[in-house]
Amino acid sequence: MSTFSVVSALWLAACGSDRDPLDSATGASNGPTGGPSGGPSGGPSGDPTDGGTSSGTDTGGQSHGSCEQYLECVAVVSPDALPTAESTFGPAGTYWQSSPEVAQGCIDSCASSLNTFGMLYPEEPACGGGGVGTTGEPTTGWATTTQGSDSDPSGGPMTTDVGPCTDEPGHPQDGACTDSSGCGCSSGKCFVVPVLGGFCSECLVDADCDGGGCTVANPLAGVGAACNDGGPGDGCQSDAVCSDASNDVCGTLYEVPGIITVSTCGECETNADCGGQTPVCAPKYDLANFGGRFDCVAQGSVPDGFGCQNDAACASGHCGSASVMGLLQFGACGECGADGDCSPGEQCVGPEVDLDSGQVFGATCQ
Repeated sequence: MSTFSVVSALWLAACGSDRDPLDSATGASNGPTGGPSGGPSGGPSGDPTDGGTSSGTDTGGQSHGSCEQYLECVAVVSPDALPTAESTFGPAGTYWQSSPEVAQGCIDSCASSLNTFGMLYPEEPACGGGGVGTTGEPTTGWATTTQGSDSDPSGGPMTTDVGPCTDEPGHPQDGACTDSSGCGCSSGKCFVVPVLGGFCSECLVDADCDGGGCTVANPLAGVGAACNDGGPGDGCQSDAVCSDASNDVCGTLYEVPGIITVSTCGECETNADCGGQTPVCAPKYDLANFGGRFDCVAQGSVPDGFGCQNDAACASGHCGSASVMGLLQFGACGECGADGDCSPGEQCVGPEVDLDSGQVFGATCQ
């Protein structure tokens, strides 16, 4: 099964089953959540957000439990993600029209996410914190670590004491973990991606690595975050860790706000980074590995079905946006941008992502 078949199944299972999808990924039902590239998960029992899982689950007017507070939290700390969250967990969400078991799966997912947002934003009352509000920036960077971490305190995450460890100790690299403190990992670092799982990792941030960047965890393949040399396509947080002189720009390829951001070293991120005979910046996707990079290309040189950010890159002159479940967007060159670009009697069918093959297909006239 391809990477994107897995992500589709996990996202659907988050509210489409009476079994928590994280059971198979982490061995526990405490789901992770956090900031743009992973964040803390789990938490001691008795956390003020834990009680949400016991609320009513039918659609007859009962409370949707922790999902109500979860949406309030998202509205404050990650407003860009609110429309997607509301379409799934809001009062009109389709999952509430299903069985009580499905609804309980939604509430469990909300509780897991809210629990971790409460840890990531401890000063935000909307997320269960005791402070007076937040500007929307997490107080702990990408994720949190335990005492004894070798992360650079000036550039990495803050040290946080979250109480007793919820994981068994000694898990190896790539092993499943639920406690964002990293107490269950031999490395002392648990990289957690909301909904999709936590994995023992070499790093949480670039500062954890020596001479390179941190490639974020690939929860779809069950691979933890790892340090790299800063070469083309390697993960990064900033340009500073990109070591190849011709691929020294850290650009964001994929992003689900509030869930994960995948940035890699490449030649560019926008057209402003390019010039000469190759003035257009275009993404080169590696969906199977949840990676890729940006390259500078000649105007009108990208064929249909390959990545683009604007029409200038495409041989056809048409760059469209393909969506995966409304969460991930991929620019792809195609035959058309509207029905008027097609022959009489034909319609322009928008670009798509094939979840079985992990391929992006441009728009076509049909």
